[in-house]
Amino acid sequence: MTYDTAHLAQDYIHYVKAVQKQLRHEGHALRFARALSIRVRIGFSNRCTPEHPNGPLMVVQPWHYGNTDVIRHEEAHILLWWSGLEAEIIAEFGEELGWRVVENLCQFAVGFLRITQPMVDEAVNRYGVSAKAVKHLQKLSGADARTAMNRLIYDDARSCRAGFLMSGRYVSEVAQCNWGLPFGWLDEVPEPAKRFPSDAKVSFLKLTPSQVLGVCWG
Repeated sequence: MTYDTAHLAQDYIHYVKAVQKQLRHEGHALRFARALSIRVRIGFSNRCTPEHPNGPLMVVQPWHYGNTDVIRHEEAHILLWWSGLEAEIIAEFGEELGWRVVENLCQFAVGFLRITQPMVDEAVNRYGVSAKAVKHLQKLSGADARTAMNRLIYDDARSCRAGFLMSGRYVSEVAQCNWGLPFGWLDEVPEPAKRFPSDAKVSFLKLTPSQVLGVCWG
């Protein structure tokens, strides 16, 4: 192996973004597939065949047909295969672990296919890297808080950002990019603001009576 898999997620997302740029940041799942000549068919299970002799083919269950994240997940598989990284993953990790890595990467990419770069740029231009920016991404894309938070935090692998969601007194989600949080997933943190130094760049936003979003940057 000559490929350094430590850069796997970064390289894959760079490829996804490059394809999106070529398609003028198309965010609609079916139009994205059509622009790439990916055939979409209805079937009994969700699957894709990037190497089909008649061109890449995606099969989805009828209730997932449309502008859905299931379509985006299968598109992510095709993009991963096209990038050449799928073969590198299987060669490095073997079949069993390798396919788990593939599935995790493709699910991670869904947020990037749903929330396009212009959406992120607009949110950051308006609100900076903050909890309000995540809320704005939700409004623009219809994504849930976790997806929108991850999209903002992991937008640039060179940046220093982190985010978290609180469910009551407990940390329900974390996202960290070159920035360590003072607590971890599932930790009990009654007052998260007190866990940061006074000069820390942290913003908070109450999403529901029991859910709080926090975003940190440096």
